[in-house]
Amino acid sequence: MKISKYCVATFFLLTTLWVNATQIEEAAPASAEKSAETQPSMSMSEIIALLQQQQKDLAEQQKLLTSQSQLIVNLTRELDVLRTPTPMKSEVISSDSATGTVSENRALSTEKLAIATDKPAQTTAQKKEEAGESVTKAQTDDPTRDLLADFTGAWRLPGTNAALAIGGYVKATVVNSFDALEIKDRFIVGSIPVGEGNEENAKAQSSITASQSRLNFDLREPTDVGVLRAFIEGDFAGTDETFRLRHAFGQWNRVLAGKTWSAFVDTEASPEEVDFEGLNGRINVRQSQVRIIPGLGEKYEFQLSLEDPNPQVQNGQGITRTPDVVASARFQPYPRLHVKVGLLARQIRAQIDPSLGLGTGSDDKSAWGLTLSGRFITPALDKRDSLLFQINAGNGIGRYVNDLSTVGSFDGVFDPVNGDLELFDVVSGYTSYQHWWGRNSMRSNFTVGVVEVDNPEFVEGNAYKRTLRFSSNLMWSPTPRIDLGAEYLWGNRKNEDGENDDATQIQVAARYRF
Repeated sequence: MKISKYCVATFFLLTTLWVNATQIEEAAPASAEKSAETQPSMSMSEIIALLQQQQKDLAEQQKLLTSQSQLIVNLTRELDVLRTPTPMKSEVISSDSATGTVSENRALSTEKLAIATDKPAQTTAQKKEEAGESVTKAQTDDPTRDLLADFTGAWRLPGTNAALAIGGYVKATVVNSFDALEIKDRFIVGSIPVGEGNEENAKAQSSITASQSRLNFDLREPTDVGVLRAFIEGDFAGTDETFRLRHAFGQWNRVLAGKTWSAFVDTEASPEEVDFEGLNGRINVRQSQVRIIPGLGEKYEFQLSLEDPNPQVQNGQGITRTPDVVASARFQPYPRLHVKVGLLARQIRAQIDPSLGLGTGSDDKSAWGLTLSGRFITPALDKRDSLLFQINAGNGIGRYVNDLSTVGSFDGVFDPVNGDLELFDVVSGYTSYQHWWGRNSMRSNFTVGVVEVDNPEFVEGNAYKRTLRFSSNLMWSPTPRIDLGAEYLWGNRKNEDGENDDATQIQVAARYRF
């Protein structure tokens, strides 16, 4: 720009000098006739004044050029804004819990982040139906199965093709226990004290907490080798309300690595509940893993993963050596039905507790597990109603069952007499019915769960034998981003010696998604 200024000034100066020289040459004949004392036609002061005026004109022209350049920049920015879409669509073949479409577990199209197009105006009925569907989709707490067709709320990162979304929710829960429980902000059936002595030492408690609130970050970028994704999420349910890691994984097409739900878990068959703990008989574990998801068509989905074993053993210390192997298949023969079957193979390896006086040796045993679960849409009363179920069986799978995992150390136990490692045989399951009330977003869930443990003969009489759990709730979402709910819970624990006790609890919660 500076070079341009100098060029223009030089041009005007040379032009002025040339004009003056021409005028002098034309006036030369007349000058010759006059006396030598005659004054020149233009004095030096006049030339200087003329040059100063020209410089002024150049300055004004430069201001005009600068103003026009700024106007061009502003117009270009406005055009870029108009060209850039607000939401960014991820071309996902997703698993919709309301319609039952099979997910291929892709976060985005492998080609690009598609630009959302304008949609025609919707009727009030259509808006209500979509709001109901969005509430249903939000019930599936599994970031590896992205249920939204649009990467809604994402920001493009300047200078890249990547997009970043921030999500989560704020949840406030009021819990009132009518009977003694070890933890006051949730309902753990296995923690019900059994026997007169235990009941006297424990007291019923209540709590108001917001520690269940969550925060997550989701980054996605289309590349020449496929879509890359990084997801991380945590809540504040750690010790003393500290931040706790829930999910942290990277995903590239059909390969996933990091911490998230085990492939043995079926999140789409999990009932909607207020209770943070959840069902006693549900397969419920998040752990580090490497997973592949080969495509097998629209009706089938297969997952194979190697996962962190982290064995939990009584009278000993688990040794992590051989990864757990999980193979699961999801089948959807009809739009209203999906079924998932999973097979778990693992090795329970542990070192005996030296305090038993049997040395410091170790032992290992092979373990297995099988799960069958699903969701069936039952439109007899409402087209959104559904029946959910899960049945689990195996030995050495206590860490995968929700109630046993919370109570702790139910994969195996060392015999205090001979030091042999014995595994716990476990059977668990649940069934749940969800009913939607009318055409609004109010619904109820009625759920029954059970856990049964076959203990080795040498365990003591106060050992965990069986738990039963029942819950019913009323949920309402005045908008898709708000869930209000109240829930009644009842549970019973039975010990190996036959003694049992029960407990009841009421929870009320408000959840605000962002």
